[in-house]
Amino acid sequence: YIVRRSHTLSKDMLSQQVMVMVPCYNEGDKELKKTIKSVVDTEFPGDNKVLLVVADGVITGRGESMSTPETLSKILGFQMNKDEDTAHEYKSIGSNEKNCAFVYHGTHHQNGKDLKYIVIVKCGTEDERSSPRAGNRGKRDSQLIIAGLFNRVSYGRKLCELDIAICRALHNLNIPADDLKYLMAIDADTRVHKDSMSHMIYTMEQDERILACCGETKVDNKAQSWVTMIQVYEYYSSHHLKKAFESAFGCVTCLPGCFTMYRLKTEDDRPLLACDYVFGNYARNDIESLHDKNLYHLGEDRMLTTLLLQHHSNMKLSFVPEAICWTIVPHTFKILLSQRRRWINSTLHNMFELLKVNTMCGICFISMKTIVVVDMIATAILPASMIYAGFFIYQVV
Repeated sequence: YIVRRSHTLSKDMLSQQVMVMVPCYNEGDKELKKTIKSVVDTEFPGDNKVLLVVADGVITGRGESMSTPETLSKILGFQMNKDEDTAHEYKSIGSNEKNCAFVYHGTHHQNGKDLKYIVIVKCGTEDERSSPRAGNRGKRDSQLIIAGLFNRVSYGRKLCELDIAICRALHNLNIPADDLKYLMAIDADTRVHKDSMSHMIYTMEQDERILACCGETKVDNKAQSWVTMIQVYEYYSSHHLKKAFESAFGCVTCLPGCFTMYRLKTEDDRPLLACDYVFGNYARNDIESLHDKNLYHLGEDRMLTTLLLQHHSNMKLSFVPEAICWTIVPHTFKILLSQRRRWINSTLHNMFELLKVNTMCGICFISMKTIVVVDMIATAILPASMIYAGFFIYQVV
């Protein structure tokens, strides 16, 4: 049994400004409503949190009658007109290196609670507006929109058109970009527990050396099929065994993009997540080798974690077991295999990058590097292990 500790936040903790970022692609009404409702229901004061949704193109999911941005406008209550709304330009990743986006903001009212929101809809340049995937640049590009904003604001650099539009929206919502201290990243199919944000902020306020922390991710659709059922214990063990062990040494090797909170700056306003080293390397657009493609295209969450470990060696990445979220996992074996193939590739290549981090705790074989090597070997032999297990069962029968 796990005893959930109850943390009471002080007035100073409750006054911290938090941005909840949700990148989305082709999610439908059901997933988006569930995620937005969970953010509304969090116990953190509505005046000090803002939901920022980044729609990666005007995409309509399978079985949906409306595109994802249109679904967001219906749920949150803003008016959207692709033909008349002003598109703001920004530098993106990809072959075009340029993209445009619409920006909408307001206050969402639900169950007697208010939620400030900003919606960014990537619509593409004028030349590609007629394409069915106009504006689509991937999840990393969505993350870089916010990281780039904080990088330029922190260093006093010239803002792009999209930066100015976002800053104007934040100002209208009475949450200036300079005042934001934490960035919580969740996926569009993730449902967070009402006290998760409070647990994470409490943990990070208690120790200023914690750069980022993640919570426990549980399976939301565990009864959907036998494939979802077999993933329940795996999710549990990967958090309470692996991440809890790594957290004891202050270096969680993978902060999941579906449920992580980052500290944006130190007490003396030194940028952390958006510092030049982390942002510059994460915003690379010269991804040509197979190694780099596995790092940046298949495992962007792991790569961001690796960059944080490389540059901020004096800070910690932690696991907060009291913070809980639920996410949708693959429900068919084919989708599960496709997901794990991507995960195994990105894990292996990121492990090689982690071996270059010389500041991980320990010495010789009594160190976190040894754990990384063992983890890398275990990941490499995992597919073969499944075949051996099947052959073993066949022999026994």
